[in-house]
Amino acid sequence: MKILFVSMFPIESNTSATIQNKGIIKGIINNGHIVDILTVKPNINTQSYDDSMNDIHTLLGKTYYIELNSKYKLFMAKKDNKSKNILNENTGLLRLGLKCIKSFVKKLYYNIAIYDAQKFNVKQVSKLKIDYCKYDIIVSSSDPKSSHLIVERIYKENQNCRAKWIQYWGDPMFHDITRKKDWRDELVKYSEKKLISKADKVFYASPLTLQQQRETFVDLSFKMDYASQTYVDEITHKTKKNQTKSSQKEVVVVGYFGAYRSGIRNIIPLYNAAKGGNFNLTICGPSDILLQSTKNVTVYGSVPYKKSLKMEEESDIIVCICNSRGTQIPGKIYYCSSYKKPMIVVLDGEYQEELRNYFNSFDRYIVCENHEKSINSAIRKAKEKLNNYQYNINERLTPEYMGRKILSDFLKLGGN
Repeated sequence: MKILFVSMFPIESNTSATIQNKGIIKGIINNGHIVDILTVKPNINTQSYDDSMNDIHTLLGKTYYIELNSKYKLFMAKKDNKSKNILNENTGLLRLGLKCIKSFVKKLYYNIAIYDAQKFNVKQVSKLKIDYCKYDIIVSSSDPKSSHLIVERIYKENQNCRAKWIQYWGDPMFHDITRKKDWRDELVKYSEKKLISKADKVFYASPLTLQQQRETFVDLSFKMDYASQTYVDEITHKTKKNQTKSSQKEVVVVGYFGAYRSGIRNIIPLYNAAKGGNFNLTICGPSDILLQSTKNVTVYGSVPYKKSLKMEEESDIIVCICNSRGTQIPGKIYYCSSYKKPMIVVLDGEYQEELRNYFNSFDRYIVCENHEKSINSAIRKAKEKLNNYQYNINERLTPEYMGRKILSDFLKLGGN
């Protein structure tokens, strides 16, 4: 089949959503289908730009780029330009004033808008000359949620397009734990239902989210399913001749790689366990809290994708922390599952038992609760498994399985 994949994050964007998208794309291609991609034009001046993320360009067919809308550019987080740090007083005051205005506009928008700022770019798709009739399926993937608005506009403007529409939601709209609950609640729910109603099939990243969405939109539940995210690459772990085996080390390295904003994930028990424990901890990712590096804890902020991968490979044990509330599952739990090393999943939130049963079904993870005693116990179990390379990769964690599941209802299209 010929498939158009649509996302408002370019492949060069260093985000969890991009890693999710690459898993979907690889899964579809590895099942023998052709994938073209429609996305916004990457901007090398944004903080998220990372060319090393685009390691799938040779697998893709055509890539169509949407030009950025001038209004959207106000919302982009740009890299610091060190060459412009030397400013005269007047220029400095002007730049400070513009920064304050930009900050005010962004705050105002996010307090009144239903969708993310990428919505400004949606109308730009009308400028592209694409024959949508040649596609059997169009897949839109969020975050950002405006990715689905792009496809809604495509169908509106190309009513002879007969491609089936599959939506993949990394996070729901109404039940998104990062969304502020306020006067917009009913508008958000209405907008989400409107989008879902237009799709032929809707997938969520978590079985818990699927159940919640089916209960919220009962009349649309028949078209909903879930497809777990997948590992990034199947990694073969090899111990170099001059490298000490993990089990022979006096102190092992435990790694946490991902965001840990205080309202979403609680990293403090892991941090405290390391400070008082006999292992080294590497923490890498964006946050709104400032953790201090200590004798055996090294704290980084956001780093380039390749550097993050290198630090993951150098860690002996990988730790992932579940969200402190809600039904969503951090993608990192899936992305790192092909490493030939122990993985600890730290449970949190109100669905701990459901999550425990779900993760145990993969026969891959060591599961514990989010307090120091339980974390230390899990790390001791992980140490016992070091250099035991018989780690199972459950079929459900593979891109091929994900691709088959997403396309399962439409495999007869295009003669496949």
